Amino acid sequence: MKVIVTTSLGMDEHLVQKAKRLAEDLGIVYCERRKQAVKVLLKQADAVLVVYKDRLVFEQKEGRKLFFHPDTAILRMKAERDPFLEMVGSQPKKVLDATLGLGTDSLVLASAGHQVVGLESSFWTHFLVQEGLKNYQTGHAAVDQAMRSIETICTDSLSFLQTAAAKSVDIIYFDPMFSEEIKESHNLSGLEKLANPSPLSHQLVNEAKRVAREKIILKAHFRDRAFEDFGFIRHVRPNQKFHFGEIILEKEK
Repeated sequence: MKVIVTTSLGMDEHLVQKAKRLAEDLGIVYCERRKQAVKVLLKQADAVLVVYKDRLVFEQKEGRKLFFHPDTAILRMKAERDPFLEMVGSQPKKVLDATLGLGTDSLVLASAGHQVVGLESSFWTHFLVQEGLKNYQTGHAAVDQAMRSIETICTDSLSFLQTAAAKSVDIIYFDPMFSEEIKESHNLSGLEKLANPSPLSHQLVNEAKRVAREKIILKAHFRDRAFEDFGFIRHVRPNQKFHFGEIILEKEK
C-alpha cells in the first residue's frame, strides 16, 4: 500500500515539520498540501495520512477515513453497567486484547483498572491507535492515564500466542471484525480494507487456552456460529446484534 503524508489545510510551520518527521520515521513521502483536496492527492497514492494539530487521519479512496477517538469508550465508562466488564470481573486482571482494532475495549478495560496488552496485525491501524493512546488529550486525567497505560504490539494474535508463556495472562479477548459492525460506524468503515479478515481457528483458540489462566471471551455477531464451533458459552443479549461468549478454564490446583 502506497501512503503519503501531508498536513491539514490550516497548517503552520510547526505542523509541516511534524508531518515531515512522521514521513521520515515511517519511510514514506511527504507532500505539500498546497490547498489541494485529499481526493486529488489520492490519485498518486492508496492512502493519505493527514496531520492535524490534534490528530492523525488516515484517508483512503471512496471516502473511507480512519482515526483514533475515545468517545465510544468514554460513553461506556459513564454507563451504569457494561456487560463486557462484568464478564472480566471487578478485581484487576492482566488482559490480552487479541484484536485491538481502534482500542475501545482496551480503553474501557484500562479505565476499570485492568492491565491491558493489545495486539493489532494491521500496521496502519496499530500506528494510528498507538499514537492516539500516547498523545490524545481528553481533558480527563484518569482517562488519559488509562490510555497511556495500554501496551500495544503490532503482530497477529496467533504468532504472539505461539511464543507466549503458558498461563501468562488472566483473560484473552477476541473481537473479530464483522461486516455488520462496519456498516454502523463511519470511522469503522475505514477499517474495512485494513482489518485482518481471518476468523477464529481451532489452533488459535487452543493456543489461547494454553496462555490464559482464567477465561477466553469472545464478542461476535448473534448469527455467528463461532460460539458453538469453538465451545464458548454464549450469553444472549436480547435485541442486541452482538453476543458475548466465554470459555472458563480450569484453574491449576
